[in-house]
Formats: sequence, C-alpha cells, structure tokens
Amino acid sequence: MNRWRHCPAWLIVTGGVLLMYLLPLWIRDRYTLHVLILIFVYITLVESWNLPGGYAGYVSFGHVLFWGLGEYTTAFLVVFWQVPALITYLVGGVVSSLVALIFGYISLRLKGAYFAIATLALASIGRYLFLNLEALGGAEGMLLPLSSWGVAFEKIPYYYGALTVACLTVLTVFLIAQSRFGLGLKAIRENEEKAEAVGIDTTKHKVLAFTISAFYPGIIGGLYASYLEYVNPDSSFSILYSANILLMAIFGGLGTVMGPVVGATIIVVASEMLTLFVAHQVRLVLYGLLLVLFALYLPEGVLSLPKKGGHRRPSLLLWALKW
Repeated sequence: MNRWRHCPAWLIVTGGVLLMYLLPLWIRDRYTLHVLILIFVYITLVESWNLPGGYAGYVSFGHVLFWGLGEYTTAFLVVFWQVPALITYLVGGVVSSLVALIFGYISLRLKGAYFAIATLALASIGRYLFLNLEALGGAEGMLLPLSSWGVAFEKIPYYYGALTVACLTVLTVFLIAQSRFGLGLKAIRENEEKAEAVGIDTTKHKVLAFTISAFYPGIIGGLYASYLEYVNPDSSFSILYSANILLMAIFGGLGTVMGPVVGATIIVVASEMLTLFVAHQVRLVLYGLLLVLFALYLPEGVLSLPKKGGHRRPSLLLWALKW
C-alpha cells in the first residue's frame, strides 16, 4: 500500500488508460464491450455536464439536448449527404456548441432554479421539434446505414471511439480545472457576487463553460447514433439521460475531475445488473431513492469518503430539489 501511495497519480491514470486500450485484445464478448461503450458514453456526458454544473454551480437539466443534436446531425449528414461518419461527429460537436453558445448567452443571466427550468424547457423543445420534423423521420426516427464490419468486430471501432472521446473530455476538464479560467468558475460557484466584485467576468466564464460542455456530448451522440444505426426523438432527447447524468455526477462527486468517471462506471454497471433482475419501474424508484440518500448523507459523492472531517459544501442536488 505504501508503494502505491507514493506513486504519482498521473502514472496510475496513464497505466489505466493504456490498459483500457489493450482490453479488446483479451475481451471479445459483445455484451461486455457494449457495457464498456455505455460507460465511456456516460463518462463523456457527465464530465461535460460537470463543467457548468459542478465547477460553476449552474445545474442543467437539459444537457441531453446536445447529445440529441449530435445524434441527429450525424443521421442527417450520413443519410442525405453521405458524409463520412467521422466528419459528422465533429460537425455534431460544433452544432451543439453553437446552440449552447446562443442559449447560454440568453439563459445564463438567470440564476438558481430559473436556469434549471430553462434548460429543462430547452430539452423538451428539442424533443417536440424533432417529433414534428417529418423530413427527419418524425416520431418514427431514422435508420442509418448498416456498418460494414463483421459481427465479431463491429463493436471494437466504437469501443475505441467512445474511449478516445471520454479520455479527451476528462483531459479537457482537468486542464480547465487547473487553469485561471477554472478558478474563476469555482469562484462563481462559491459566491457569484463576490467573484464579480474582484473583477471576474462571470457572464463570459459561464457562457464559455456552457459552450465547451456541449461539444463532446455532440460528438459522442453522433458516434452512438452510428453504433445503434438508429435515432428517435423519444430516445435522443429522453429526460432519463438528464436524470442519469445528475445521478452519476452526485454519486461520484460534483466539481471533481474523477467524480464523473467513478459515478458513471458504478451506476452503469449497477444499472445493467438491475436490468437483469429487477423490473424497469422498480429500477427507476431505486434511482430516485439513491439520489435522495446521497443528497442527504453524502452530498460530495463517493470521492469524499476518504476525507476525515473538514467543511462540506452544501449539496447542489438539495438546492435543485427545493423547486
């Protein structure tokens, strides 16, 4: 144990990432690869959400919009214009960021519950918009071209793609957290008025954080659409994704780099196990109970367990549940 205690954290993380890249050499089980892809997808979503939600303290209930925009951007470009899939992923990220920039500039003047309600309304608008766009399949959705890879190999490219996007997302948040910009976000979270008083451009910080947080969900949304080979408004803009993102962020630890990684991994694995043994409705009830228990007794997530004493921040989830 002492040997691991003195090992640099970056060395452990690098070794873990390399291990994940080598894993498909030994594991070819399709279900296991599917679960790992889901973990990487949720790490991307939760880590991205963590930038405005955890570091700046602006809880969004509508981050699923950017995921859905990425899915439909890829579906539209691939089906109608035959654009290579890799290019569509980047386009989806840019489209999501542009929407976040416009919406963020308008809505981030709101604070507290008003901002959360605005983001929830935005996600609902996106869902109903695509439900009524018959050119994009409407309620029936769209089928994407079948992959040309064989059955034994079809999941591995998406495994590496999702892993790469997840790593880039975590690295981006880590670099931001260590920067002056990240310190400004933390200052906004603790006391926005005082942050303004010391010269921090709070509007610029919030809008930029919100815009960056939409880029990777747009990319991973497009990749997941290619993986499933199908998009649908009810699944692409499902509020369940927003609930999962919030649960994983709370479970792992808000405002930390590794919290979303831990939270997404544990919750996805637990969810898959519950799917095998518990009915869907019961699983949703368990999710709700877990959120309440963590809000009450472990507001800083599982990463706070090693801490001994010290001051705890008020739970953002408790604040969110007040409205």
